[in-house]
Amino acid sequence: MKIIVQIARVLTGLLFIFSGAIKLNDPSGFSIKLNEYFDVFAQDVAQQQDSLKISLKEGSQLIGSKSYVLHSSDITRDLEIESESEARKDTAGKVLGFDANIELSMMDETVAESDFGLPDSAATALYTVTAEVAGKPVFSKTYRVSALQPSTETQNIKLQEFVKPEGWLHGFFKGMKNFSLSLSVFVCALEVILGFALIVGWKSRLTAWMLLLLIVFFTFLTFYAAYFNKVTDCGCFGDFIKLKPWHSFYKDLILLVLIVIVFIGHKHIKPWFSKKFGWKFMAVISLLSFGFGVFCYMYLPVWDFLPYKKGNDILKLITYLPPGQRATDSTHMYYMMHKGADSVEVPFINSPYKEYMDKKNAGWTPGRRIDKVIVEGYKWPIKDFGLSDPKSGMDMKDTLLQYDGFQLLWVVPFVDKTYMGAIPEIRETWKWAGDKNVQMLAVTATGSESAAEFAKTNKLEFSFLGADEKMLKTMARYNSTLYLMNGPVVVDKWSSRNLPSTSKLDKLIRK
Repeated sequence: MKIIVQIARVLTGLLFIFSGAIKLNDPSGFSIKLNEYFDVFAQDVAQQQDSLKISLKEGSQLIGSKSYVLHSSDITRDLEIESESEARKDTAGKVLGFDANIELSMMDETVAESDFGLPDSAATALYTVTAEVAGKPVFSKTYRVSALQPSTETQNIKLQEFVKPEGWLHGFFKGMKNFSLSLSVFVCALEVILGFALIVGWKSRLTAWMLLLLIVFFTFLTFYAAYFNKVTDCGCFGDFIKLKPWHSFYKDLILLVLIVIVFIGHKHIKPWFSKKFGWKFMAVISLLSFGFGVFCYMYLPVWDFLPYKKGNDILKLITYLPPGQRATDSTHMYYMMHKGADSVEVPFINSPYKEYMDKKNAGWTPGRRIDKVIVEGYKWPIKDFGLSDPKSGMDMKDTLLQYDGFQLLWVVPFVDKTYMGAIPEIRETWKWAGDKNVQMLAVTATGSESAAEFAKTNKLEFSFLGADEKMLKTMARYNSTLYLMNGPVVVDKWSSRNLPSTSKLDKLIRK
């Protein structure tokens, strides 16, 4: 038993130290995973809301309808009702009649529309627009649509009384997102601290209890993610090792067994140091662990495992398909066929479920479709890269990736949360880039109006491009981060707390 306990002790301690250190190296990355879990839990405990159904009728005839799931934050929704007409003329210019149209739209998408003809400008058509929630009427109005009388109307549909309030648990998980970074550093540092405590035999009973509670918590998370397919990567080893959900769960099960062995046999674990020195040793380990996490957050990871690391060609990582790899998944399509209490998966081949629809198999009815991945396609390291001009909507990705020469990219995920102490240096860097004919771009996920106001307030002489929030959080583990690139290749990058001097930039572009 002693030997088994010692083996379990060493394996568990080393794995916890390794896992915690890798995640402490990139605490922002692990906090993103925590946010995913909080979002999933908040969604799963959220109230089942009713739907808002918008309908368009001509007399008693239904022209079209669409339903929208309500959210707990819904107070009102705006419904746009637009009608217009255009004269039909013969070759001599004589008006023969009118082509008219009425259209409903909500949340920038068409709900329903009707095209109709009118014989003359005095003719009208009657349409009724209705809105209801769970069969209860919310809004109803009849419109007399006439030729040559285009109109646009916005109806504000009040929904607050129909929305079910969320419980405290939903608010708890949403609120926890505000503390995800602090939790990331704490949990990862705790892994390292407990790993060292187990190996050196410090407070073996307390350590065993804490390890057991921690692994039960981790095992629950990984099982939840795997069983419900909610979080596809638990972030157990950050970006260093990517584990699929079930692999993460199996890893935690093995650790759980090892920790149970340690828990049962903790009396066989003897401390390496005296009680007094043990406290000092663990205090130093704790300070180093937390300090390392905070340092890597503020000054970027010491070991960069991200696709945007130094030396990487971003264009190649987006476009290159290795020989022998598939660009897409190879899938087989099946239909679930049902007959009474029986069901069977039937492959989709030329004529789907033909065998189960002929005379001898009468009574089988098709159900849902299932797509099974047979061979996975290649997963590009970067698959969500994109830049756009918020004013024109133009794709600006090639402006960066096809540029020939040195360029700077200032990545600011959120302008209202960026480190303001770097602004004077950014102004200086912008001026240097202009003098040296180096292209400099700035990009943010913040809305264009807020970004423009931020630039004006801080006397920045450039406009921000727009990009996806998730992409920018991957590029900038600290808000903000400056990239120096040679074409699409990353030469170096810096946290805004440690921006390079213009003399250093001079040396880098002369190499």
